[in-house]
Amino acid sequence: MMPASALTVRVSLQRGCPVCTEMQCADPAECLYFLTSRPWADCDTCAGSGWGSESTPVHNPLSIFCADCSGSGLMEHNPRSILPDEISDNARTRLTGYVDHLMVRLADTTPAPAPLAVAA
Repeated sequence: MMPASALTVRVSLQRGCPVCTEMQCADPAECLYFLTSRPWADCDTCAGSGWGSESTPVHNPLSIFCADCSGSGLMEHNPRSILPDEISDNARTRLTGYVDHLMVRLADTTPAPAPLAVAA
């Protein structure tokens, strides 16, 4: 009889981007564009919490987050499908957080302009 061996399981505790669903956006500028050009509201599946549950369809059994919004709690809407007053304050706050995060990432990756040389 063989002894039992240990199995290591890694579970991500980082929520995905509402646009690309990745932990680190490959193209933060594109994600920022989509976040600021369309209405975003609470995810219908998790009611904006971002947490998965036993009743939620799970694509990855090791994920603790909602499979539909990747844990962001936000879902993209068509501009005609939702009115601004239907978007919750919590959804607005989460959206602002994602936009601010992407703005910082873009500022960190954008090279500073070269200093001007002055001829003497």
